[in-house]
Amino acid sequence: MNRIILFFSALAIVMSMASAAVALDKAALVGTWKLVENAMGKDGKPCPFVGKQIDFTADGKMISANMPMPFRYKVNPTPAEAEAATAKNPELKGMDIMLAMMGNSQSDWSKAPIAYGVELKGNKFTMKVSGYTPARYKKLK
Repeated sequence: MNRIILFFSALAIVMSMASAAVALDKAALVGTWKLVENAMGKDGKPCPFVGKQIDFTADGKMISANMPMPFRYKVNPTPAEAEAATAKNPELKGMDIMLAMMGNSQSDWSKAPIAYGVELKGNKFTMKVSGYTPARYKKLK
């Protein structure tokens, strides 16, 4: 009996680790995502840091009509980069982190000015910005 419980416990751990590894799969993120639920602030205003539609490219660009230029993004940040992001955005602790910044320079990702808490499941993508409810997207292509 104990072996069965141990087996299923180990299986659950492996499955959750596999799920976390897929959560920020850059290849699965690439494509066009349409907003289906806007992020809102406590004041009832929409979040200016999420677009109605976002394109993620294979070369690491995030493009949206409300952005002044394409942003570079990074999924699966190093533990130090994720810690730096959650230190500035404690509301994102415990979430998968995606970092973003403007420009093409080779910057230190631990100083990325934009951090999102994210979740990717199939054709559904959630982005969380500190101070706002989560924005939810559906993949178009």
